[in-house]
Amino acid sequence: MSEEQKKLIDETVENLRHLDKESLLIIKSGTEMLKSRDAMDREQETEKEVV
Repeated sequence: MSEEQKKLIDETVENLRHLDKESLLIIKSGTEMLKSRDAMDREQETEKEVV
């Protein structure tokens, strides 16, 4: 991992520490939705390759 990436992660973590519980739950639900969409997209790409 590059130093730039480490710096961005540190900044992100510091910003998240300032959020309240409700905001963190909203962010969590959004990331779970994006992970699900990504998994669905990967599955569709795999099906297209098989056909």
